Amino acid sequence: MDVNRDRRRVLEIDLAALERGDGVRSWSWPPPAGEPRLSGSDVVGSWGGAALGLAVLAREAAEGRDDAHLFLVSAGDAVRRGLPTAARATVMARSPASGLLSEGQVGGDLGSLLAEIADVLLLRGRVDGPAVLTLRADGEARLRRAPELAGLDPVAVWHALAGSPDLIGPPGSTGSTGTKTEPRAVLSIGAGGERGLPFASLASGGERPSFVGRGGLGAVFGRLGLKALVVEGTPGEHAPTEEARALTQALAASPRLAARAAGGTFELLNAFAARGDLLAKGYTQDVPRATADALAQEAEERAVERGGCRGCPTPCGWVFERSDGGRRRAHFSASYALGTNLQLDSLDDSLHLLAACDGLAVDAKEVGALLALLARAREEDRVAGPALWGDADELVRTIQTLARTDPPAEPDDGLAMLRAGAIAFAEHYGLAAALPLSRGQVARPEKSYAAVLGQCVSSGGADPMRSFPFLVDAAGRARLESLCADLGPLPEGAEDPHRAAAKGRLVAWHEDLVSAVNATGFCAFSTAGLLADGLSDLDALAAKILPRELREAGGEWAALGPGARLLAAGANLVLLRRALDAGRAEADEERPAWARARLDEPGMLAEYKEWRGLDDAGVPLPERLAALGTPAARTTRPVGVDGGAAATAPAAGPRASGVRVNGRVELRAMGTLRDALGGRTSCELPLPATVLEVLGVLAEGDEGARRRLLDGALPIPTVWRAGARLAPESTVEAGDVLELVTAIGGG
Repeated sequence: MDVNRDRRRVLEIDLAALERGDGVRSWSWPPPAGEPRLSGSDVVGSWGGAALGLAVLAREAAEGRDDAHLFLVSAGDAVRRGLPTAARATVMARSPASGLLSEGQVGGDLGSLLAEIADVLLLRGRVDGPAVLTLRADGEARLRRAPELAGLDPVAVWHALAGSPDLIGPPGSTGSTGTKTEPRAVLSIGAGGERGLPFASLASGGERPSFVGRGGLGAVFGRLGLKALVVEGTPGEHAPTEEARALTQALAASPRLAARAAGGTFELLNAFAARGDLLAKGYTQDVPRATADALAQEAEERAVERGGCRGCPTPCGWVFERSDGGRRRAHFSASYALGTNLQLDSLDDSLHLLAACDGLAVDAKEVGALLALLARAREEDRVAGPALWGDADELVRTIQTLARTDPPAEPDDGLAMLRAGAIAFAEHYGLAAALPLSRGQVARPEKSYAAVLGQCVSSGGADPMRSFPFLVDAAGRARLESLCADLGPLPEGAEDPHRAAAKGRLVAWHEDLVSAVNATGFCAFSTAGLLADGLSDLDALAAKILPRELREAGGEWAALGPGARLLAAGANLVLLRRALDAGRAEADEERPAWARARLDEPGMLAEYKEWRGLDDAGVPLPERLAALGTPAARTTRPVGVDGGAAATAPAAGPRASGVRVNGRVELRAMGTLRDALGGRTSCELPLPATVLEVLGVLAEGDEGARRRLLDGALPIPTVWRAGARLAPESTVEAGDVLELVTAIGGG
């Protein structure tokens, strides 16, 4: 197959036709058209990756074809160029649960191998499954029935494929060794996807797979008749460039990325505890601090392996050992949903539940919500069955029933309705008020206004906003104002996660950024670390990761710097997602009952919609839609939003209280920051003092501590007291307990 890699390429496979010996079509973007100039979605598609995936869906919609049975995998421009930490593939389809677009990003070899073949793989049609689709390095596709894979978990699928040349190609094909063909990248489903569970996910990888596909994308994959997609080949060779070396050096210097690498995302346990956001029993009760500390300690003790994306100097993928000797890759968010949320106070217990979820390839966050609903329903005698809260063995058994096809037990124990998903279960048993939802997916209650709004409005599902509005939680006002200067003067309280001020525009800014970054395949967490820690400004980062089509764009784009181009590209992606979802969302979808009171505050949902150019139903206004493909898809000064009253700089130094007296302040820090402080749990200094003065005393004479505490005159960690975020100028008194947090949201 002749591959012109100077153009964006779509590889389209009709599975039913492929089974008959045809069905593979490769075409460059934009496809031939009669228009004298490109449409807005054609321009967006030229940026590659997920942007091209959305443009393909827009063309399908324009031609009146049903997109409910399409599945797309894309690799972004930064993946194709081999930039450090750019190793993510995007999967995309319509959620069977909500009908809305859902996207997810996953690491491993899938993105880098696909990038050598095509920018987007589009799958349509259906075969009687389970079947395996193999994509060769030259673009050749091969489909084989694989009934022996039915019901297998993703790890077993990986091993079966590695040992079966009949399924993925004859000996001697790309990646083969002797008589055994080794799959280089595998995307597969478990029994959950085969059964069409609306919360089925996909597994990427082999012995330690990563899971992706919130919104039930595993069910879409299974609906095609596929059990696995195998992509063969060799990752592209990329000579080290000055650009790549500079990125690697900056990534390695980030305190927040170092904290993530050391904690494997479980540093978020302490971050949530410091904010008062760590919750139990269906996210309704506070978790005692002692429990949080014990869980963090257990995570450190059980961590046995770590790995990460290609070229990442701070790998954050941790594997933990269970009490039975089994090992499980785990992240905080999944363990949280299957841990304290279900009244389980041991990481070991949540790892056993996670193993059960991974075996079926079902989304841990959705399952955590389902189990909490079932536990509540039994507690309130709405359904029969044993109590579930805190019973790890019974919870595991319940997960294992999800993929069964046997009839429900009598009397009604709720298990049959579980398979219909959280929304159906909650409505059936009158528990809708107990279910936090976000555009058809389960959300997580938090005190942060920005995090709540971000979950409720995120286009493409929860995964594209998985890093959330990170600057609000991780950076101080000075850095927020510097990076978000195009938003105009920020009102007082904009930097406070517990206030509504300006959160609409800040959430929109972050959504623009993360959407664009994800489309390139560069790591959103790496982006957050570089920006929050002041190791790069937005222009410098964007200049490295922007696709060529945006770097070299003329016309209206020529007036914008790299950072503004990146943000405008992200706004275009959000606009296109919103346009493709128009009319599909339920009424008041973005004002769910659990968050409505906060969403209706000034500076929240109404500001977001005005900033985005959306009507009351969340649909793009005609004038905004007309700007698709141009920088005008994003505006920083919509009518009706005047920026609010700019905050005045707080007075430096402690409040005027006369003589300062030596006193002691208690400290809480974990991970790399705790190590940098030498395990110190208190410090003595003249009090009252400012937060900045306290950090200065901690850093005095210790260069290692200084690198973790201060960036010039700006604090690196966020500082919390009794669940409240402190500013650098906030007053600290004797006896205060300060929580020092170096973390990136999401994960």
